[in-house]
Amino acid sequence: MSIWDSLRGHAEQQEMFRRSIQRRRLSQAYLFVGPPGIGKQQFARRLAQCLLCVNQGDDPLDACGDCPGCRPFLAGAHPDFLYVGCPEGKRELPIALLVGPEDRRGQEGLCHDLSLAPLPGSRKVAIVDDADTMNEASANSFLKTLEEPPDRAVIILIASNLDALLPTIRSRCQLVRFSPLSNEDVKALLLEQELAPSEEEAQFAAALSEGSLFVAQQLLEPELRSLRTLLYSQLGHQNFSGLSLSKQLCEGLTKISSDAPEQRRNGQWLIRFTIEFFRAVLWNMNHPGSTSGLAVGEAVAFSSRLAAQPNSQELIGGLIDRTVDASTHIDQNVPVPLSLDCLFDDLSRRLRSASPSR
Repeated sequence: MSIWDSLRGHAEQQEMFRRSIQRRRLSQAYLFVGPPGIGKQQFARRLAQCLLCVNQGDDPLDACGDCPGCRPFLAGAHPDFLYVGCPEGKRELPIALLVGPEDRRGQEGLCHDLSLAPLPGSRKVAIVDDADTMNEASANSFLKTLEEPPDRAVIILIASNLDALLPTIRSRCQLVRFSPLSNEDVKALLLEQELAPSEEEAQFAAALSEGSLFVAQQLLEPELRSLRTLLYSQLGHQNFSGLSLSKQLCEGLTKISSDAPEQRRNGQWLIRFTIEFFRAVLWNMNHPGSTSGLAVGEAVAFSSRLAAQPNSQELIGGLIDRTVDASTHIDQNVPVPLSLDCLFDDLSRRLRSASPSR
């Protein structure tokens, strides 16, 4: 069994490194870039193990798992493997992790450890995770190491935001882009790692995750799932009070959001949930009885009630357009409560006017 079997996607990047190692054209510095939660760090760690394995076969990306290189690596104690990342709760990668604390500058930290000779027959492999959180001082301190990398050293920087890195950092690394995972891969990972309570929830989170396991996990947080349940139960009734629904949703957002940016992010998820609800309604109107559509159960009964009405698809299309407008308003820093008040009041009025009881 290969160490790569448990990693979803990124076959093209694997083949690129396989060819580079076989042709002895491995660069000394790489920059892995792609959305968060798609496996960039896991890829880098597997690559590091392969580079430190001393008992490889014909495939340079087939680490044996039991040699003097693999055993300490898997135990987290290989002296030639170095890793730094932004500490939990911090927004910047501390300069001390790169070049040591003030009283030990240049005598500790990643750059110092990289300068030490590797074990005989080995090489140094360093991973700088969250490289896009380096401030200017950290980046400039690290730049000297990139300009004159030690012999037999491979440095891998990992970032989600390429623009946040200094151009001088980017220019000294070989860029490797990573694409989002497929919905099928995200769903499989959620189920394999028991992160989703059901296959239906895994399917829904994967569909909205934009190929990121990290985003899918956020969508499955109990508090956000609870707000989604409330939202869908109200939308499914069709005759709901928009302002009352908005008030309940905003109260929920306040509880799960620590600051304004997080409130905007969670507010955007509620809007995305609303769009997915109406998309599911359209799907079920066009594919009655199908079980392969979007996983929004409340939309099935809703679409059945609405399907016989004239211009029902145009109505739902208009509701989707209105919801997209609300997302734009939040992006433009309109307060989230005001955006949701206006959105759900408007949606409820439009749906009531189309209700068969009227």
